[in-house]
Amino acid sequence: MRFNADAGRAGIRSHQIAKQHNASRNIAAMEPSRRWGDDRAILDDEEARNRILDAAGRCIVRRGNTQFRMGEVADEAGVSRSTVYRYFPARDDVLLGLMLARVDTAISELVRNLPAPDDPVRSLPEMVLARVESVDGNALNEALFAAESTAVASALEKGSEPIVELLLRHYGPLLNRWKAAGLLYPDVDFRSIVQWLHTATLFLLAPSWRYRPAADKREFVAQFVVRALVPQIRQ
Repeated sequence: MRFNADAGRAGIRSHQIAKQHNASRNIAAMEPSRRWGDDRAILDDEEARNRILDAAGRCIVRRGNTQFRMGEVADEAGVSRSTVYRYFPARDDVLLGLMLARVDTAISELVRNLPAPDDPVRSLPEMVLARVESVDGNALNEALFAAESTAVASALEKGSEPIVELLLRHYGPLLNRWKAAGLLYPDVDFRSIVQWLHTATLFLLAPSWRYRPAADKREFVAQFVVRALVPQIRQ
């Protein structure tokens, strides 16, 4: 009988341990997993990319430039480095993804709010200067274009085509309308136009122009962008 009693107590203890273990597992299952990149049921690829880019943005703001490490982004996002590399093979890819996302949002808002969308003389300066002026006063934009952010140049070079495609998607309807109305030179293709708009924007964000007066930048755009594209004021 003593043997049976001991066995019974052992069985009860085993049952209690099993219940505690199951309870711990249930609680853990209710908590968000920090290693979400290893569980495809938690996030889809697009959300995973967005979370990594958000984490990279926080790292850049904290540093004040783009000299972050991939491991730093992984820690900030709460994932393993292999998860970050799965979506972004190199730091340039992270930077390009971040800039594409920000340009997409900014250009979409810009096009919606153009005060004179049927007038290229008034709209073209805004299409360049709004992006230039958006840097100062925004912590992430300031860090992206800080003097120490040398990695941005290679990321932009790698992403030149994706950026042009993005700009074409947003600016294409405007350019079509202007061309149909005879407000643009007929021999200038839209890809060349958006490439020039993008180049002019980056030129004005370079150290030699970034801190010059707004009036100087506006004069530059009027002289070298608007006059190059709009026939009526080329002379």
